[in-house]
Amino acid sequence: MYKQVLRAFLLLLFTQTAMAQGFSGKVFIDKNGNDACDAGEAGLSGVKVSNGLQVVATDAAGNFSLPTHQKVRFIYITTPAGYRFVKSFYIKTDSSKAAYDFALTPVNHAQQSKAKFVRLTDTETGVYNNWITEAKDYAKNENADFIVHTGDICYEEGLKFHAKQVNTATMGLPVYYCIGNHDLVKGPYGEALYESLFGPVFYSFEAGPAHFIVTPMWYGDYKPSYTVDDVLQWIKNDLAKTDPAKPVIIFNHDLLTYDTLFAIRAGKDSINLNEHHLKAWVYGHWHINFAHTHGNTGIRSLCSAPAADGGIDNSASNFDAIEVDKSGISAVQRRYTYVSNQITQVSPAATGVAFDGNKLLISVNTYHTSANVRQVLFSLYSKKGQLLKQLPLQPRTDWNWATTKEIPAAWLNNVYTSTVEATTSTGNILFRRDTFSLEKSKVPALTGQVWPEVLQNAQRIGVVSGVTTDPKGLHLVWSANTGGNVWKSSPICAEGKVFVGNIDDEGNQHCGITAMDARTGKIVWRFPTKNSIKHSISYSDHLLLATDAEGTTYALEAATGKLRWQHAGEMKSLPSYNSGGVIKAGVYYTGAGKYMQALDLLTGAVKWTNHDWSGGEGTPAAMAIEGDCLVTSSNWNHLFAHDLATGKLRWKRSDEGIRFRSGTAAFYDGKLYVHGINKLHIIDPANGKTIDSIPVEEALKTMTAPVVTDQYILICTATNGLAAYDKQTKQLVWRFVPGEALFYTAPYTLPSSATIESTPLCAGNRVYIGASDGYVYVVDLKTGQVISRFDTGAPVFAEMAICNGLLYVADFSGNVNGFSL
Repeated sequence: MYKQVLRAFLLLLFTQTAMAQGFSGKVFIDKNGNDACDAGEAGLSGVKVSNGLQVVATDAAGNFSLPTHQKVRFIYITTPAGYRFVKSFYIKTDSSKAAYDFALTPVNHAQQSKAKFVRLTDTETGVYNNWITEAKDYAKNENADFIVHTGDICYEEGLKFHAKQVNTATMGLPVYYCIGNHDLVKGPYGEALYESLFGPVFYSFEAGPAHFIVTPMWYGDYKPSYTVDDVLQWIKNDLAKTDPAKPVIIFNHDLLTYDTLFAIRAGKDSINLNEHHLKAWVYGHWHINFAHTHGNTGIRSLCSAPAADGGIDNSASNFDAIEVDKSGISAVQRRYTYVSNQITQVSPAATGVAFDGNKLLISVNTYHTSANVRQVLFSLYSKKGQLLKQLPLQPRTDWNWATTKEIPAAWLNNVYTSTVEATTSTGNILFRRDTFSLEKSKVPALTGQVWPEVLQNAQRIGVVSGVTTDPKGLHLVWSANTGGNVWKSSPICAEGKVFVGNIDDEGNQHCGITAMDARTGKIVWRFPTKNSIKHSISYSDHLLLATDAEGTTYALEAATGKLRWQHAGEMKSLPSYNSGGVIKAGVYYTGAGKYMQALDLLTGAVKWTNHDWSGGEGTPAAMAIEGDCLVTSSNWNHLFAHDLATGKLRWKRSDEGIRFRSGTAAFYDGKLYVHGINKLHIIDPANGKTIDSIPVEEALKTMTAPVVTDQYILICTATNGLAAYDKQTKQLVWRFVPGEALFYTAPYTLPSSATIESTPLCAGNRVYIGASDGYVYVVDLKTGQVISRFDTGAPVFAEMAICNGLLYVADFSGNVNGFSL
């Protein structure tokens, strides 16, 4: 026993002595890629090397020397721009090592003026799926410099899976990781498993003109061994050795601040990153798509939903493709995962032809995750196969390409064939052939009808009366592109116009509100907003009201788009705002948590502010009103009922899956219908108690409201389409299952899922359904059988509208389509 203790003591003493001597090594250019410094392989000067606290630069021969410190576990380099590490950018400290040498190799395609990278986040999986191949292929096709994962890899299973499947060797370019709260797992200390798989939890590297810093989550499921002070001291030393002209981009699992001052503080010490050329903070954690500019600082923050599945607030599954220049982030593309060779000819098509005045509208929706579509060519052939016209289309959004062309009058009312060829950046050609009759549709006269709210009213009722339908089913009358994607913004109809909101969760340049002529789709006006209009707008008294993702409310004149007033909500932290507001009796209700407010419709004056609850995640549910009861939600928190006049809380529910939900509550016959995770609740709005319920096998995590008719209750699911239940017996009568979703939005939903995110509309004996597979369906209410369908070519998330004898459908491509019923 004595000898064992002595040996252990001597070993510890030897280790401490060796470590106390510090660390030395060389950074060199590895010509033959064998990770060894052979004769004739030169050292590289000026490369930063760190022990996790101190930072030094290599000398003219590429050599360095570092002291030790109490918490040293790795020696690692800041990989310089224009180079890649051969084996790794870090080496675990070991007393037996005589030297810490780092092999680098030049990158042939590297640019000095620009850096490109792919960002993943919150993938939380131990299962291989297409998003991995798509991210790898996209990075290769677009010559990305690196891939970065901003945390929640997740738990032991996810950490081990990603280390094996999503690494530098498998992906073909450097892969960097951040540690998230769910990556701090059981062990000697929270980050022990992470370190064994991915190395240090804070480090830096360079690409193009920029300096990139990876920082760790401060807290998590298990306590880390590092402290804020550890990170602070290292960042100070890292930036002290960094060219102050380089833009600084920081990766972390969470956003440091929603405000303008990016300061890291520990005790009395701190660093103001605004003073060190910080240009962007790229993070995850919230499972949302959100872009934000922090005041006048020039600092941008960018959050993303997971690539593997739908976001917590039903944000689309995606990875980011980000470009950085000397001014910071210069471009962002969200690459929506699981979309392969998607191409649809919206117009002209067998189910309708759209015109822009006397010009034929050629409109194509096309997308491929792993490669950008570079050009789209439309060819028109006569019935005999003679080529009549060939036209290149222009991109309107990331999904839609279009153009218009005058055609001879003699061409009308004849049958033609067309082809569309979409060429990707890899040279792959997506092909589509259609046959159609070139006919102008008859447009119904305007009736003066108004559709002022999502699902037509504050009760959120999806049953429409007085509608005359055509037995032939849907027929396209017009189509127009709004110049930005449409997520949950239902078309609003008033004053002879159709209004929708656009999102831009990339650069905030294409977000706003668009007004179109209700009979022709012609753009009447556009109003740019500060951030995305994620949910529906509301109309009353000649005004349009909308609140963007930053909580700013806009009141616009419906006729002109002129801003009447603007109100900055009290949003001071995440989650971002994405629910639907509502108007009643001259008051607009909007906001979430402690900044939920009642605003005077005409002036924007605040009538009351909620002080009874806060917290939770973002929810895409719309507020609902009946009588003096205002119902709203906070995802992962509660369903809330308030007094309409004062905002005071009446009751709240979080049990039986009501806490985790995305759907809008709806009032029918004095009762409140609302989804739980796997149950429909029928609630007494006076006290919040469940009167009745319907258990449902599938997850009810969609952004839809229940639809109640005299005979049926219609419920949309995240995985298995729409289920119709008998209103009296609560038994399943029929089920309608659309195709596989083009990409995934419902929380944690992934292949395979037949998702419906748009609340259906019932008119007479028909149900109109917009699905995530890109189709609009007309279904028989009694049987669930499909009567007709139209391929929009992009997912339909927004609720539809029936007004002026037309069905208005906004899809994710930014198209708004008008159909005769």
